[in-house]
Amino acid sequence: MVARAACILLGAIACAQSERAPAAQSASRDSAAAALDTSVKVVDSVVDDVATSANRKRSPTTTTTTTAVAPIVPDTARGIIRRIGADPLSRLALFPTAASGFAPLALSGAVQAELAAAEGLEVMITGTLTSERAMDVAPGGFLVFSVRRFVVRAADGVEAHDGVLRRLGGRLYLETSPGERRPIVHLPTALQDQVGARIFLVGSLERAPIAFGVLRPH
Repeated sequence: MVARAACILLGAIACAQSERAPAAQSASRDSAAAALDTSVKVVDSVVDDVATSANRKRSPTTTTTTTAVAPIVPDTARGIIRRIGADPLSRLALFPTAASGFAPLALSGAVQAELAAAEGLEVMITGTLTSERAMDVAPGGFLVFSVRRFVVRAADGVEAHDGVLRRLGGRLYLETSPGERRPIVHLPTALQDQVGARIFLVGSLERAPIAFGVLRPH
């Protein structure tokens, strides 16, 4: 397009020069040169606009991607609570059951007193498995598990129940979680005055428990 416009314009100038007198040719050439310069600038401007538009169309659309942050999932482990080491340096540890298959864990956290009351019981613990290693419990040490909460699951292979003892309307219940209450048919006499305490009962709640205990006094 640019070349064609320039050729047409140059042809017109040549014709005008051939028809005019020699005396007027110099002025005519100056005028034609100025007109050509203006035309070239106009054509250049058009070409620049076209190029800019083409580049804009070729430019990829900028997109913003958001990386989803995975929620933090607490660690869990199931085993039997045992005390290891000699006092005053003894500490609680979780030893795996036959089905668990993990290495023993040294236990830490704010629920140590309740864990101590569950010594010998099979529990499910929830919290954080740290990279810290307790070297005072055994050669090579145990990894430390910071326990946030735990639930008693069994005693010597027999199912156990863990919750807060409640009395409602003259009846006794085991509150295993907020809003979930299970009636207790036979509560041992030793627990009658423990309403509001966290207890565990081994065996069916429809019969007298095989074993029982207090995890956290009322």
